[in-house]
Amino acid sequence: MNNKGYTTLQMLIVMAVLGVCTLATIGLTSNAYKDNSEELYDEKVHLIMKQAKEYGKTLTNLKDEKNLIITVNDLVKNDYYVADNKDGEIVDPRNSKATLNGLKLKLSYNDDGSIDVEVLEEN
Repeated sequence: MNNKGYTTLQMLIVMAVLGVCTLATIGLTSNAYKDNSEELYDEKVHLIMKQAKEYGKTLTNLKDEKNLIITVNDLVKNDYYVADNKDGEIVDPRNSKATLNGLKLKLSYNDDGSIDVEVLEEN
């Protein structure tokens, strides 16, 4: 007898294999659509704090006053942080219409000569 088709069992096996492949693909690609804006914000603030510390090393009045409050805009104006656009704005990754230019940072000069940076005001 000459069969020119597939049995029901063969079709079920093929459908099961395709289903497993589909689930595996969806699982692997789901991270591509994950919202990582909070992680990007944390990374950006960490870089800003690092650059603020470098900027603080150049401020002669920090040693005398022990504490200074600066903004991210001060870092941009003094070329310690590169703006995200030609308007000199640092875009907030959590909200593309907001900026981080007004973010306030407290620089503290320690007795051992080190400088601490603290974020005072979250936008």
